[in-house]
Amino acid sequence: MKTLKIFITVLAAIILTNCSANTNRTVDDILNSKFLVYQISGFEGPRIDINKDSLALFLVALHYNIPLSEINSALEWSPEAKERNVNALIENKLLSKKEDYYQPNLGVITLERGNLLKVKAHDVATEIADSIYQWLPEIEKLHNEMIISQKHDFRELSFFYLSNVILDNFQIQRVEEEFLNTERPLRNGARYYLAIVEDNFDHYTEPYGIYGNMGLFWDDDIGISVYGNRRVESNVGWYNYEDKYIYVFDEQDTQVISQKMPDLFFPTLLDILNRNKPVFEATYQELNFDNEISFEEFFIFWYHWIYTEATDVLVANNIIRKPQDDMFYYQVAVNF
Repeated sequence: MKTLKIFITVLAAIILTNCSANTNRTVDDILNSKFLVYQISGFEGPRIDINKDSLALFLVALHYNIPLSEINSALEWSPEAKERNVNALIENKLLSKKEDYYQPNLGVITLERGNLLKVKAHDVATEIADSIYQWLPEIEKLHNEMIISQKHDFRELSFFYLSNVILDNFQIQRVEEEFLNTERPLRNGARYYLAIVEDNFDHYTEPYGIYGNMGLFWDDDIGISVYGNRRVESNVGWYNYEDKYIYVFDEQDTQVISQKMPDLFFPTLLDILNRNKPVFEATYQELNFDNEISFEEFFIFWYHWIYTEATDVLVANNIIRKPQDDMFYYQVAVNF
């Protein structure tokens, strides 16, 4: 274990050096790279779409301190377009003017930052994974009390339970409310988290292999969602749930996965996060996110790296069995 920690430290130093060195990207380099916009919110969101009119690329270029004149020239913005776009970004609290320069007010997670966040997630993710292992008997007991256990064993559902239920989609609101203990940023009348993430061009998975949940169908009675990290073009038809096997959780089972199971593990998770908060805050400042966004907005995105790493640790130790195509399709009861 000591050897592993030394390796992680050296790797982190190497990546940080690269991060510091690669601060002179040109606009053309940025335009030829792939940046994705990620939003975390309930029913609210930004009043503008920064995927349009090269707004996201404009913000990335500002992050690299490229002169405004160079950005305008590369984007071929007219003076009127530049004024309109800048004003819209400022109005939506995604950009601010500080003296004679503009500062993005959202997380810009470049490759350098993203790779370092992955490395720095390792220790706390391993701690979370070890704690999940200790809770396995109690989590499996809840599974055995569910209707779905009559058709599917715990191991078949382990990816869903141990990643999505107790760490991600069914747990993240508790992380916001009880660890971060603050509301999402208010931007032009809406509260949401927003980040621009540079794709690391692993065409097999989403950037950095991050697992995520997405609703595919919703009505007054049921909701159908998918959990995994292969919502990518190379995984053709991933959104066509009609031809996938769907795990069905009835009203009773939905209550277990949305309340009882996350509640069971949350005190342990909260304790781990609280004990590691000084490390989180140091990373927030070390990577200069403190110049762009609040600690809370920084952490909620980094948390996706953390629970992904914890999931992969459990997979590597044969605690979690991934589903076919690394995608888990499921149905829940909306009214329970």
